[in-house]
Formats: sequence, structure tokens, C-alpha cells
Amino acid sequence: MKDEITSKNFKTKLDSELIKKSQRCTVRECDEVNPSHFESYVDELDKSYDVRIQLEKGTVIISNCECISPLPFCQHKIALLAFIARGTKPAPKITATKKIDPVKQALEQADPEKIRDWILRTLKKNKDLSIAFMNEFSDKSENYTPEEIIALTHNAVMAVTGKRRKAEVFEVKKIIDLWTELHKPILDQYFAEPANEDYFKKVHVLIDTVVEYKYRIQTNSKRFETYFKQILTQIEEIILNIRDDDTCTKCLSLLSKEFFLDGYGGIRREYTNIFVNIFNSSSAQMRARIVGITAEVYQARKDERVTDSKELLQLLLHMVVINKNFPEYKDVFRPLRHALVYNIRLIDSLIELGELNTAETYCIEQIDQNTDSTYDKDYISRLKQIYTQTKDDKKLIGVLSRELLYKPNFDNYILVRSNTEPDAQFKKWRNQVLANARQLAGFYKNAADFSLALRNSEKDFNGLLAYLDENADYDSIALYSKQLILYSAEAFIKKLITKIDSDRDNRLNMDNPAMLDEILERVYQIAALKYGVENLMLIVKAREKVYGTWANLFVKYVGRKSSAS
Repeated sequence: MKDEITSKNFKTKLDSELIKKSQRCTVRECDEVNPSHFESYVDELDKSYDVRIQLEKGTVIISNCECISPLPFCQHKIALLAFIARGTKPAPKITATKKIDPVKQALEQADPEKIRDWILRTLKKNKDLSIAFMNEFSDKSENYTPEEIIALTHNAVMAVTGKRRKAEVFEVKKIIDLWTELHKPILDQYFAEPANEDYFKKVHVLIDTVVEYKYRIQTNSKRFETYFKQILTQIEEIILNIRDDDTCTKCLSLLSKEFFLDGYGGIRREYTNIFVNIFNSSSAQMRARIVGITAEVYQARKDERVTDSKELLQLLLHMVVINKNFPEYKDVFRPLRHALVYNIRLIDSLIELGELNTAETYCIEQIDQNTDSTYDKDYISRLKQIYTQTKDDKKLIGVLSRELLYKPNFDNYILVRSNTEPDAQFKKWRNQVLANARQLAGFYKNAADFSLALRNSEKDFNGLLAYLDENADYDSIALYSKQLILYSAEAFIKKLITKIDSDRDNRLNMDNPAMLDEILERVYQIAALKYGVENLMLIVKAREKVYGTWANLFVKYVGRKSSAS
């Protein structure tokens, strides 16, 4: 591809100014973590950035940098790519004798006692090396207790940063390198036998401690988060690959026992996320088991952890609806305050099941508890569905009257009006419905049409004329043109030729001008029938003397017909 960046063409493909900036950067600690996958720190002035580049046959396929540059290839990536390019050039052939490694030579010649003394002194001065040494040569790496794993993880951080709460990017890399070696035997032990409860406990405290440091240490590096996410991904993959349902169930049960953080800290979402991902990838039979595990944890802890259990309850509903287990678990669920999506999903499931009385009760309870009527809309919609199914006309009229306050619909308005006494309270409601419809008229055609239809039904032609404004489109105006001409032809034609075009008509003129012409022709025929073609043309020309060159779509249409004739 012509836009590909390679280790050979980057100097010609990328911006020359960025190339210059990259030459002022320093690349250090460049690691090839996998073949052609490089990670490094790139220093620019007093700042350091974690940069990654992955190549395939010399072409950059993945690149990441911690800087906030919006460019796809910043100067830090260029600096690392240039460093890689220099390092991957074929080395010149050297026809020299084989060189002896001086360190190896010194090690072979040194006294063993002196080596031990030197190693001991060096390890005392470098705590991170000391921890790595202990892990490499200790025979206890697979037999740590959970408490020892916490201490080991903690000590690795202390060895690098001391008591500081802030860590530089290169220090975080050192911590992760230590953790990777320290934790490997613990993780390997669990991965080999994931249903073993003792092994899980060790991995659990390991994850918990790592997650804690993600929030405890202040750093610009994202390696803490990347590290524990990699562990969680491995756990998820291990469980997904288990073919025995009983073993898989046991693994998930171990995870579920740790859903709740200690005290009242909420839910461990890193564990519930694993549950959701495995649920989404499992068979219906295994999904049913996962639902059962989740329900069991919720029932056991719901009274003890009322606030935190709400999150688990929402997850449980999501699972039972997807797996069609709702009839089995319907009695577990209750509405929650400030959980609209969950509540509506619960009510919809009850309606689908035919539990209409319970669904109605939940809708009314939530409406009564809401302090903002905006949140009533979804519940009112469900009540409308319930009363339509039960053919309870009296309650349906009440619900429609509330729905009309935010969702204008002329047929529903007529239904409510025909079943309501026209008293002062009705008049107040009617005015509110109309006022809300006028506010929505600029955004929704049905709201604009509702206002016109209401005025027309009340024979309020003055009000109808007043609504022929920028919110009324010509399609709607055509419906009432005959009535308005009969009422006041002069007032109607004046409104028609001076009104501002609606946004809907302007869009139609751009998207489908032929359809707009058909609509304008209907209005034109009604007006011409009253005034005659020649008089209508004269009226339009007279308008030009007052308004100059400005003309709405109807006036322009009449002008085109005049020119054509």
C-alpha cells in the first residue's frame, strides 16, 4: 500500500519537521518483547513516553505512544522507528578472531567465595535485584501463602519506588518486569488447575493487590492496567477452553464468591465482566448454570449488601432475559430507583409473560416516585400498552391524557376529548397540550400537524392562520387551504406568500425537489381557483415590490409557472 510506513521509507513519507523533532529524542531500554514487536522509553526534554511499535516484514502494523499527539505518527514513534531501523541494518562482515567475553572470563577465574560476597553486597544495595534473585533461586515460588503473595507484590514496588506514591514510567516498567517473574509460577499453577480453590485464592489476592496499586501509584504509565487486564484475559481464556461443564461451573463459582469488594466498596467489575464474556460465548445449558450461580450469590448477599447488590441484580436480569430464563426467576426481581433501563426491561419482560397486573403496579410506583416527569414517559408508554391489551378504556384515557403532554397525537386527543367533561380542568390541560406541541413543532412534523389539526377542529381559523409560520410545511398547509380561503382569502394569501419556509421543506427541496413541486402544485391549484391564474401572478409580483428579491418556495414556484406560460 502506498500509505504504509516502513523502516526504509519513513523519512520520505513523514513530515520533515517531525523528523527533526524525533532527532532530539532519546531512545532507551528498547526491548524486542516478541519478534519485530518493540517496546521502549523515548525521552524528550524532561518527559518520558512509553512507545510500542510492531513490524511485519519491515512495515509498521501497530504503533502506540503515551503522548497526547493527535497525529497518527508522533516524533516519539519516529525516534523509536529510526532506532529500530539502525539496529536492523545488516552488520558489516568482520574477519577478526573470535572475541572473548571479558565478564565471562572474569567469572570463570574468580574465587567462588569472593563471588558470593560480591553478589551479597550487590543485592543488599539493589532491592529489586534481590527480589528477582530470591524468586529465581528460591524453591518456594509455587508454595506461597496468600499473605506472602501480597507481601511479595508489595515489596517489589517498594524495592523500586521506596515509600513514594509517584512512579516514573521507567520505574513502572521495572515493577512490571519484577511482577511478571514473581507471579509467573503462581499463575502457571492456577492455569494448570483452575478449579483448585487454593490456587484460585492465590491468584485472587495477586489480582486484588495489583489492582490496588493501579490506584495507589501516581504515574503516566498504563502498564499497571495492561498487566492486570492481561491476567484477567488469560483467566477468561482458560475457563472458556474448559470442556467439562462441572469444572467450568466450579471455576465460575470461585470467581462469584469474590464479586463483592471488602467492606462496602462495591462490585469487582473485573470479575463480573469475565462472567458476562463467558456467558456470551457459552451454550444455552452453560448459560443457565451461570444464571444460577449469579442468582445464588445475589440471594445470599442481597440483604447484607443492599446497595451493591443492585448492580448484581441488573446483571442477573440481563442474563435471564437473553437466555429466556425470566419465567423461572421472575419473583427475584423488583424495580430499582434511578435505574430506568433495568426497570423498563423488567416491565417489558412481565408484559411479555402476561404478568400485566404486576407490570402495571411497577409502572405506577415508579411514576409516583419520580421527581422529574421526563422519566415518566417510558412508564406511561408501558401503561398504554397494558390498558390497550386489557381493554380498560377508562385507564387508557387517563394514560393518553398524560402522554399527550409530551407526545402530540391528534387521534388520541380526539379520543380523550370525547371522553372528558369540557370543564375548567380540561381547558387547562388542553392549553398545556397545545403549548407543548408548539414548542415541539420546529423539531417534529407530527407536533406541527397536531397544532393545525386542533385549531381546525375547533373552527379557530384565526389561530390556524397564525400557525402558518416557519414550523408549518406546505404539505400540511394544503390540507387547510380551502377552509382558510373560505374564511379569509386575503389573510390566507398574505400569509402564504410571506411565510418563512420550514426546515422540512428546505430539506425536501434539496433531497427531492420533484416531490416538493407536487405539494406546491396542490396549494397553487387551490389558490388559483380562488383568484385566477393571472391575479395570482399579479399578487406575487406586487409582493416583490415590498420584499425585494427575497421569496419563499411557494412564491418561487408561482414565478416559475409564470415564466413557463
